Amino acid sequence: MRSITLRSRPALLLLLALLAAFVIACGGGSGDTAAVVTAVPKNPRDAAERWLELWKDGKYDEMYSLVSAKAAAGITKQDFVDRYTAIYDEARLTGFDYEIRTSAKSATQVEFKVTFHSSFFDDWPEVNTIPLVQDSAVAASSTGTPAPNLTDDWKVDWTPSLFFKGIAGDDLVHFFTKVPKRGTIFDRQGKPLAVDATLPVVGVVRDAITDPEAVVSGLVALGIPEADVRAQINSTLPSYYFLPVKTLDYGTPDDQVQKFRDLVSLGVVVQDKTTRLYPNGDSAAHILGYMTEVSEDQLKTLSADGFQPGDKIGASGLEGQYNDQLAGKRGGLLATVTPQGTIDQTVQQKSALAGQDLWLAINEDVQKRAEAELGTRTGALVVMDPRDNSVLAMASYPRFDPNAFIRGLTSDEANKLFNDPQQPFLNRAVLAQYPPGSTFKPVTLAAGLEKGGYTPDSSLPCPPVWEGLGEKYAQKNWQTVDRGYLTPSEGLMASCDPVFYEMGKTLDEIDENLFPEFIRQFGYGSPTGIGIEEAAGNVPDPKWKEDNIGEAWFTGDAVNMAIGQGFVTATPMQIVNVYSALAKTADLRTPLLVWKLTQGAAAQEFAAKEIHPLPIQQSTLDAIRYGLYLVTQSPSGTSYAAWVGTSLDVAGKSGTAEDLSQGSDHVFFAAYANRSDPNIVALGALEEGQSGSAEVAPMLRHIMEAYEAGELGSNAALPPVTQPASTSTPAPVTTAP
Repeated sequence: MRSITLRSRPALLLLLALLAAFVIACGGGSGDTAAVVTAVPKNPRDAAERWLELWKDGKYDEMYSLVSAKAAAGITKQDFVDRYTAIYDEARLTGFDYEIRTSAKSATQVEFKVTFHSSFFDDWPEVNTIPLVQDSAVAASSTGTPAPNLTDDWKVDWTPSLFFKGIAGDDLVHFFTKVPKRGTIFDRQGKPLAVDATLPVVGVVRDAITDPEAVVSGLVALGIPEADVRAQINSTLPSYYFLPVKTLDYGTPDDQVQKFRDLVSLGVVVQDKTTRLYPNGDSAAHILGYMTEVSEDQLKTLSADGFQPGDKIGASGLEGQYNDQLAGKRGGLLATVTPQGTIDQTVQQKSALAGQDLWLAINEDVQKRAEAELGTRTGALVVMDPRDNSVLAMASYPRFDPNAFIRGLTSDEANKLFNDPQQPFLNRAVLAQYPPGSTFKPVTLAAGLEKGGYTPDSSLPCPPVWEGLGEKYAQKNWQTVDRGYLTPSEGLMASCDPVFYEMGKTLDEIDENLFPEFIRQFGYGSPTGIGIEEAAGNVPDPKWKEDNIGEAWFTGDAVNMAIGQGFVTATPMQIVNVYSALAKTADLRTPLLVWKLTQGAAAQEFAAKEIHPLPIQQSTLDAIRYGLYLVTQSPSGTSYAAWVGTSLDVAGKSGTAEDLSQGSDHVFFAAYANRSDPNIVALGALEEGQSGSAEVAPMLRHIMEAYEAGELGSNAALPPVTQPASTSTPAPVTTAP
């Protein structure tokens, strides 16, 4: 069989070092000799059957007792046991079955067929022959020296080829992993967000250098620091090693790479390496996640899939959740290798299967703009298309750079990153839980109109102080002037707390569970179903308060909840998902983040799944929409100043929520446009701020205006799902509320 030679000395040394860790070569000498067995095989066939049975049971030390004296002189018992153990492990064997094909008991060549079972390879058969000799030469003595054997026993005239037929002499057995291309993660426009990239690595081979100073000057002229070049030229590593000096950036033009290749006569070498790369750095980091080396515990199961120490695996975000699809299936080659590093014979092989590509609903341009608008303010900003409920952007700050995990973090870098009190790994869009403040008031308005006996024409007072729970429990409005009587829509326009206090009080007096149950039908208190790890938020009710606070429920709890304060919490994704429903369909749907998985021409597509229609009539929906319009476009609206002069026909709502644990306010703004046919809805949340209208609304305005103007790529909805397809994203991953 044709051999494949591993030509370079560095590669040969590395291979032999790896092989030494797995397989023990045959040792010489006769320090250990065969021990006498209690059940002595009296004919060749019995000896062969005894040999195969012991092998199948993994009793290698007892197998050694059946090795002929001549063969035992060439390998010690410990080396024999180690070799069988190592080959068994290297081949990922889980067992085998055998059958003896020679019927005559007197034959000294016993043919057998073994069918190997492996956790990695498919079952494969091998026909081999056991040579047997009548051995009376030696038996173990108490002194460890050879002693005459008084009986003529049939022994196995062992050679390494009795494990695999292809093993000859001092050949080793090695498992070579074939790592497939990891799937690319694309945005909706086909722009790569995570790729397996081939990067040029510039280095030197000292054996090929005749003029070190010429190498230094040549590389320095191309922008590589002199100290980096000299460090490799003066390295104490073997002179034939390839010593990397610099890895060029992804996307380096070919003509720039060629300038380094042109220095080959000086001893400069350019090699390619494949690595996971995130071209946009920390952009969308929380969505994409990161990769880390497999742990020892993971290897206990992943070794069967071809993973080895040092390999990387998706650890968080979509890299983690879709790791199996992105990673594909590893292939492998089980081969015999000569001590010189030559692959001699193939024992078994398995082709690798490339990973699937993951397409997101994310628009890279919108994502980057959202991150730029958020800047270094701690919080989140989510943008969606209400037509198909797809997520255009999901920004969270602070972030991390997933490329750092590919390069490798130092212990100091890791400690700083993982112990940062600002929690850069927290995806605040789906995991942070805030009191939603006044962004919650449309839900209260809906409950009041549907369950509280109010109508769109109802008139409710908006005094500076509300005493609906008695003078002792008087609540202040955020404005100090009396706004008179307002309709529910005008209550939204003015964000009048007393209007919603009154509705919350009425609902609670009807049934203290009525309001909480209604709120849950808007998706609060449950994961949205976006398909990545998310928090559920909290909708308090009498039972929850008793179980968690140890106190009875009061009407004041419902009143607080009516303005998005108290014990009610929500994630930014939950809030924007409600506004998406209000803007377009009045149906609560799962947000669509993962659009499709593809492999060649095959595709598995996903669409937002309808959860249920919002529990409101058209008249209620109209009242909410009118109120949100007044907020931004009426001079009396709380956010009129933030939107005056805009080209958008926009509707929205600001919100401020106290966080007593932090002693600061959270501020929000939610908006959608254009009202007649909305194609964008957005929500911004800042953990610390003064005004949602003054601080968050301008962020959304910049994004929405640029999007409508076509400055952020196509603003078309995703194509309809084609068959075959899945109508929902994978089951949501939820954390405890």
